[in-house]
Amino acid sequence: MENIKTLAAIPENFMAIPDYIPEYEINHNTFILNYKTFLVRYLSHGSPSEDTMRNYCSTIDNYIEWCRFNKRHPLKINEYEFTYYRDMLVRLKMKKGSIKSKLNAIRQFYNTAIKLKLIEENPAQDIGIKAYEPNDISPLKFLTVDKLEHLLSIIPDGDNHVENIRDKAMIMLMALEGLRTIEIYRLSTADIDWHVKTIYIHGKGHNDFIYPREDVLKYLKYYLQERYVDIDKPDKLGEPVFTAIGNRNKGGRMDRRNIRRNIDKWLDSAGYKKKGISCHMLRHTCGTLLYSKTKDLQIVKQVLRHSDINITSKYAHVFSQMDNRYTSDIDFNNK
Repeated sequence: MENIKTLAAIPENFMAIPDYIPEYEINHNTFILNYKTFLVRYLSHGSPSEDTMRNYCSTIDNYIEWCRFNKRHPLKINEYEFTYYRDMLVRLKMKKGSIKSKLNAIRQFYNTAIKLKLIEENPAQDIGIKAYEPNDISPLKFLTVDKLEHLLSIIPDGDNHVENIRDKAMIMLMALEGLRTIEIYRLSTADIDWHVKTIYIHGKGHNDFIYPREDVLKYLKYYLQERYVDIDKPDKLGEPVFTAIGNRNKGGRMDRRNIRRNIDKWLDSAGYKKKGISCHMLRHTCGTLLYSKTKDLQIVKQVLRHSDINITSKYAHVFSQMDNRYTSDIDFNNK
């Protein structure tokens, strides 16, 4: 294909437009019926991940159902009416981050309708919610340096402990480099450049490079030398870094459920597993410890790959409260 220089030389199957809907057939109703076909063309420059499409479409399908229940066409909803949908999500006591993600999915739904000239304004454009509350990152939801060292120390990683070596490598990437569970899951061997010492991260919303610590890279290489991978298992992401041990999927890419389960197992063994505490705490650990060392939100934002500095600011909030101990200013002499 690289040597093709004229349109006449291009095979017909490349020239044909698949799933094409003529512009004259696009109206309010055909848009709702075929929104997935339109949406995929405008998200992530036409290449959204399967996870993104699945999450967006699930949210949009539920939103369309809400509109039908209230006898309103989705493309006739105005901003005032849309606030009631936002309020419903709040009343359902969803996490604020989840609500923000749902609102963003619907925002993209309406942006697509605007591009197709079906509506003029996006009713979801200015309707939002705080992505977090200050108490979301409490002292219970990150590990101190001592606790992190203890967590890593209780994982035996000698010979014949490939599963433990794998789990320890995942914990190091989460707690010291700030990776999410989905990023651990997506990591493939081709993403690691051992010469430049970088890892390409397939992130949440966008991809980026990270520049890991020397000890993290060294341990990751140690794991890769010890682990078993079944190269015959089909995997569209490439050769997986973190592979399963069990018989059902031995050597295949480890799924997210088992990633969480294994890390939760070690948190429990260390005595850190409590209600509301999950492996995502390790990412918070990275953000909080990094801010405590640098006092620089821009550095934390860059390492955690946040899109908005306001999200990063929560780490400064919790550290400020812990560091300042404001109630110490109360003039009280306890004799």
